[in-house]
Amino acid sequence: MHRLSKQLLQRSQDAYLLALDLYNRPTIRYRVEGFCFLFTNAWELLLKAKIIKDTRHDRTIFYPKRRGQPRKSISLRDALKRVFPNEQDPVRRNVEEIAALRDYATHLIVPELEVVYAGIFQAGVLNYANLLRSWFGVSLTDRASPPMLSLVFDVKQIEPVSLQRRYGKEVSDFILSRQRSIEEAVSEADSPQFGIALTHRLVLTKKPSEADIVLSLADEGEGAARLIEVPRDVSGTHPYLFRQVVAAVADRLRGTVRFTQYDLHAMLLKLKVKKAPRSGYHYLVEATGTHLYSGDLIDLIVSKIATNPDYLPHARLAYKRWLDERKRKRGP
Repeated sequence: MHRLSKQLLQRSQDAYLLALDLYNRPTIRYRVEGFCFLFTNAWELLLKAKIIKDTRHDRTIFYPKRRGQPRKSISLRDALKRVFPNEQDPVRRNVEEIAALRDYATHLIVPELEVVYAGIFQAGVLNYANLLRSWFGVSLTDRASPPMLSLVFDVKQIEPVSLQRRYGKEVSDFILSRQRSIEEAVSEADSPQFGIALTHRLVLTKKPSEADIVLSLADEGEGAARLIEVPRDVSGTHPYLFRQVVAAVADRLRGTVRFTQYDLHAMLLKLKVKKAPRSGYHYLVEATGTHLYSGDLIDLIVSKIATNPDYLPHARLAYKRWLDERKRKRGP
């Protein structure tokens, strides 16, 4: 690989990982703006590395030099045009949309915009990882675990009245117009490379509060049925990653029982938590293979261990037998 291309590629990955790390820190108020700046910078560097790799010349990433002025490298948008000449390419449109938000950030950005761009951000994160591997054969698995590639969103419904009261009519109108524009663009593109739509799944449950959609019967005079959508946010219903569950259970047990990652694997197997990709205890993010868990799972594990001293030892033994059997089937 060309030396400059290699340097650009390394810096691109650094900017990308910094963007993910910053965004997944919910206590930082600047995370949306910071993510946009770092993420678009990562793409610009990646695209320039790609152009040098394809053309085998450094000068192809620079504009023609003007007398008396320093040489300037091409902009992000010009780099996108060279690598993705089709204006409708979903990857190009995704980066352009985030770049536009970056430009807005120099003048105006509010937390509510995170709701609007959630699906755009996540699609962009996956696009980068996929093309980095496709173009350069570089995998981020050594530097970023699959959960890190899943952005943690604080997705809440936008309320126009609340927006106008908090920011004024001009800002409120801007946010609502961006929301309509993004929703239309995602629907029109119909591509997970541009934006990942937030969808709901219908599940029969005795607890209406757990459902994405509530169906209720009505008398004949009132109509055949009623359909009421209840917005769900997986970061609220299943907010825990594997290690966070281990830490939470260990904290709840308060040192009475030592609880490790091995123990959680054992409990997940015994309780058959991963048997269903999505349940009240477990949620599989299919796009990244990330497993998320709920507070109810933590409560269940703590209750099983606290009420039955033999439960965890039996789970450990069953898990060991399962591992031994899997190893035997794989052979030497």
